[in-house]
Amino acid sequence: MLAADTLRYSLSDAERWAAFSGDYNPIHFDAAEAQRLGLTGLCVHGMRAMLDMKSALSTSREKHGFTADGLMFTSRLREPVLCDTLYQLPVRETLRDDGVQLSASLRRVQTQQASISSKLTATDALVLPPVTQMNTLGAQEMATLHTQFLAVGSPVVPAWSFLDAVLFRQLVNAPQTLETVHNLLPSVQATSLGDVFTRVQVVQTHHETHFSPQLLTQTEQGQYFGAIHYAIRPTLIMGDKQRGLVLLAGIQAWQDGEPLMSVAVTLKTGPLTE
Repeated sequence: MLAADTLRYSLSDAERWAAFSGDYNPIHFDAAEAQRLGLTGLCVHGMRAMLDMKSALSTSREKHGFTADGLMFTSRLREPVLCDTLYQLPVRETLRDDGVQLSASLRRVQTQQASISSKLTATDALVLPPVTQMNTLGAQEMATLHTQFLAVGSPVVPAWSFLDAVLFRQLVNAPQTLETVHNLLPSVQATSLGDVFTRVQVVQTHHETHFSPQLLTQTEQGQYFGAIHYAIRPTLIMGDKQRGLVLLAGIQAWQDGEPLMSVAVTLKTGPLTE
């Protein structure tokens, strides 16, 4: 096991991630709302905390230099990551026949309880299913997003971490992701999942990213990424309004006809009322 870094997140971390992603869930900014939901204080976005986990796992992966047709990042968000609380980020390396499996856990120093558990493993090459509706982010848009993303945290990040964040942003702010939600909750006036976050108790529980190994390279300020195409998959909704719903949302991206990334996000709501 590698030595654990010590981390402490603040309200500023939440504000910077929200400015980039459009995720203004009140549990990150409203102490009364956080307390109402049983938290002892404000918490930073799980996606923001995962940026540090992705960087740590990528660094370990590059050190070993194992080749792979594809890479899979999986993450389980077990409990909120509280602001102004000390955390450690140990990385474990497990050698297997097909290479090395890397796992990381974000643990509260005081209790050693894991808030987020993540893995980075070798897998098959990414193959994207056909799409019926394609969207494009142009080169200039990607450059602007890259500058905004670097303001969130580290000035040097793995390219896949940047693209994962961009796709999450597009997913949260896409009207397509709300089609089924509108059918279930017609009275909720929202045009994106970001709007839903401000009206309904929503937490992310799982995150899965399948990506091309070429995205392990690091990106820096001013680096050219280029235009990408992406498609949002229909949102799958399970459960019922009285006990809460589970939403499985997905998005995929490619560049110059080559698959880049597929992302699946699991969200859980509290009980819903009209």
